[in-house]
Amino acid sequence: MRSFFSLWKRELSALFLSPIAYVMLMFFLLVTGCGFYWLVKENLEVMRSVQGLMMVIWACMLIVLPVLTMRTFAEERRSGTFETLMTAPIHNSTVVLAKFAGVWTFFILMCAPTLLYLKIIQILSPESVSLMDTGPIVEGYLTVGLIAAAFLAMGMLASALTSNQIIAAISTFSIMSILFFGGLFEPQLSNNPMVREVGGYLSPALHLMEAARGVFDSRPVVFYVSLTLFFLFATVKVVENRH
Repeated sequence: MRSFFSLWKRELSALFLSPIAYVMLMFFLLVTGCGFYWLVKENLEVMRSVQGLMMVIWACMLIVLPVLTMRTFAEERRSGTFETLMTAPIHNSTVVLAKFAGVWTFFILMCAPTLLYLKIIQILSPESVSLMDTGPIVEGYLTVGLIAAAFLAMGMLASALTSNQIIAAISTFSIMSILFFGGLFEPQLSNNPMVREVGGYLSPALHLMEAARGVFDSRPVVFYVSLTLFFLFATVKVVENRH
């Protein structure tokens, strides 16, 4: 456990010392801030504003998550620290889990300032205080965390499979984009009910919209937890093979 926390702090410190992490942080807050400004300007009702904010966050995740994960293992090999890390008396699963915990913690800290947007809605529209249900808000952020966990694990797998950070980032971005846009435009892409049902089940965008409306469905929770565990397990196996 001590090794895990040491590696977790090492990964988190590396992110906060990396210029690209601050660029992603500024990009994330700038885009979500502009999206929030548009929602306020359009005077949308509270629930639609929450749904809109969740979708803006997910759109930012398409860029942020691949960039955060592309360096997890590829950078270690490029800098020559991968061999040192692998020869330490630490289990490979501990290394993978600590790196995952580091990037996931950084993403959660990145999302934390967006909670201020909801407070601003209450200040600008006091009558919305009684209308704002905390259930959909909490569920929406939990869904964002689960989606981020799954795709961060997938990005780490891509980084472990290649020594090129750009290839790792593009691979992660491509899969996320297919799921994102495929779910949004599934009615136009196919008239087959089976295809549409599978597309809706796999679409993070649709899951976020449902969560922001306060609709609880255990299937996305099981899906993203299983996906996260699968990608982490695959990453451990890839690291063991390279070891």
